[in-house]
Amino acid sequence: MRIRSNICINKLGLVPWRSSVARGCRPRRGLKPGKQNWLRERRRYGEGIDVFMFSLDQAKNDTSVILNLLRAVAAQVVCIGHAWNFGGLGRTYAPTDGVLLFFVLSGFLIAYTLDSKSRSPSYGLIDFGIERFSRIYTAYLPAILAIGLATLVLRWSGIEIAADPVNLKTFIGNLLMQQNVPCCLSVGTFGTAGQLTSVAVEFHIYFFVGAMYFLLRGKTVVLCCLVAAPFSFMPLAYFSNIPGTDRALFVLWLMAFASYYVARRVIEYRPNIPFWCLAFVVTLTTWLIERTPGDDANLRQYPMLVLWFFSLVLVSQHVRVIPPRLAKLITVAADYSFSLFLVHLTILRVIFTVWPGYTVWRALFAIIVANVLAFVFALLFERHYHRVSDLIKAALGRPLRGWRTGSAAKASAGD
Repeated sequence: MRIRSNICINKLGLVPWRSSVARGCRPRRGLKPGKQNWLRERRRYGEGIDVFMFSLDQAKNDTSVILNLLRAVAAQVVCIGHAWNFGGLGRTYAPTDGVLLFFVLSGFLIAYTLDSKSRSPSYGLIDFGIERFSRIYTAYLPAILAIGLATLVLRWSGIEIAADPVNLKTFIGNLLMQQNVPCCLSVGTFGTAGQLTSVAVEFHIYFFVGAMYFLLRGKTVVLCCLVAAPFSFMPLAYFSNIPGTDRALFVLWLMAFASYYVARRVIEYRPNIPFWCLAFVVTLTTWLIERTPGDDANLRQYPMLVLWFFSLVLVSQHVRVIPPRLAKLITVAADYSFSLFLVHLTILRVIFTVWPGYTVWRALFAIIVANVLAFVFALLFERHYHRVSDLIKAALGRPLRGWRTGSAAKASAGD
């Protein structure tokens, strides 16, 4: 019997294609390859419900919550590690691992953003650039001002704090994300903001990769070339493997970027969850064994780190076990993680300067204060990035789009 193209067979009988897609009916094996490919194309381009598609909808799986958890953990690892180091309690390289995790999350989620939003013909480099600029500078600008002000106030009060230069040239260079850029415009880090070089690296990567992405899609070719050229210096400088440095961060970011597209295709074919659970354990264990303290950012350690993250994402796509209350708590911790990364080091150094002595209680107090102030800072500045984006788009006559498209927007790390 010949099956018509608008019919699918499930256990209950014949069901029209549209209703069968909505109910999760898989194409019958006997159907011609062309018809199965047609259904796959419907899923890929969103004409039907997203059955077997990658999703960050918290109502369907735990992936967005897991990504938020990783974002919160990365920020806390950096904060606690710096408190341990600058508090005189010893030496740990945990902050480097936190930065690596931030780059993995950033690469993966920027790929998701570009892939999902660029399906609209009106979405291009300008819209992407406005969103990235707003996401970073809504918190970065007040943070760099607060860092400079705190350093100057302490020095005017006669309290000397260990910090990098605080002058107009360095401030402007850091404000324009030019710290340690390998060109004539390069400046050093500003005040107690030494950790913010990684933010500048990500900012340059966003615009370089975004411009190359839309260039390859044939959108606004001239504009893409004009943007990609000046923003290429920093990413390409971090596309090497110099031992004892973090000069391979762009490689790590690109690996995570590519892992999204691999995950999207693997999920379409219903991956074997027990296998990926085992892969998660094996890759995590391998990465921990390979991890070399003091050389955590070495290129050879990146594949296992990305595969561990990749396995975790695939498993989380097929489970939904995190309680709603715990998910909300994780989201709260993730929502101020970027603010915590920006301001924690200044807060720690100020406390350690005015409170002498090397005790665990001093470090614990500094960590708690850093978290509280970062939470308040996020409420005042970081959380309003979508409003800033909408204002800029409205001023430029660009179409407005909702930033909070479900849990996906809240799961963005570094973006």
